Amino acid sequence: MNIPGGTPNLRQLWLSQEPGIQAQRLDTLLACFDLSSSREELQAVESPFQALCCLLVYLFVQVDTLCLEDLHAFIAQALCLQGKPTVELADLQLDHIDPRAVQLATLLVRGLTTLVLVNGACGSPWEMADFMPWHLFDGKLFHQKYLQSEKGYTAEVLVEQNRCHVTRFHTLKSVVCKACGKESRPIVSRRHWRPHHTGRWGRPGSSSHGTSSGCSRAGHRQHWRDQGPGSRQYEPDQWRRY
Repeated sequence: MNIPGGTPNLRQLWLSQEPGIQAQRLDTLLACFDLSSSREELQAVESPFQALCCLLVYLFVQVDTLCLEDLHAFIAQALCLQGKPTVELADLQLDHIDPRAVQLATLLVRGLTTLVLVNGACGSPWEMADFMPWHLFDGKLFHQKYLQSEKGYTAEVLVEQNRCHVTRFHTLKSVVCKACGKESRPIVSRRHWRPHHTGRWGRPGSSSHGTSSGCSRAGHRQHWRDQGPGSRQYEPDQWRRY
């Protein structure tokens, strides 16, 4: 991993009480996801959304078929989940079930599980409570926001006219888009894609586009492309299916 001073050992990450060890733990966690260049942006995000932004940046860099509408849905559901009663979530009614939304929800939950493990391995630079789904993710609420985002709803509607949430929505969106921009991964609306677009941007240095090994840009990291909604070349008329 590209870490100043070299890769630390586990004894150092887990047991050291030296000044600056917490910063080193965070550097190691971000390096695991190849997000060291986004450290400043992620540190500016309030808890518990640091973990969500870290995961979203990683997913959007790795899975090319994710689009701006997906990002809006992920962020909006996380914001609206804050303080929402369990009864209200249980009574939530959906117009219909979209298989692609189910895939994206599964991908995010798997990502949170991986993030919990990496955080623990790095000595817990972030609080474990920040990764718990009840702080960041509800499947039915995400499905509602996904369907709304697909219809082109504004940020204000997505966050249920909550002014504080609107501000946070644009802040989190900016963090993710800026971090992805550093990796030459623009996040654009699906409406701006050409009919034959498959989501593959051909980013410089990305080994995952030219091989079938399932490895990341550096060729050393296993990612989830082959198991997620960005795992195949879609035909133009297959978007509705996914």
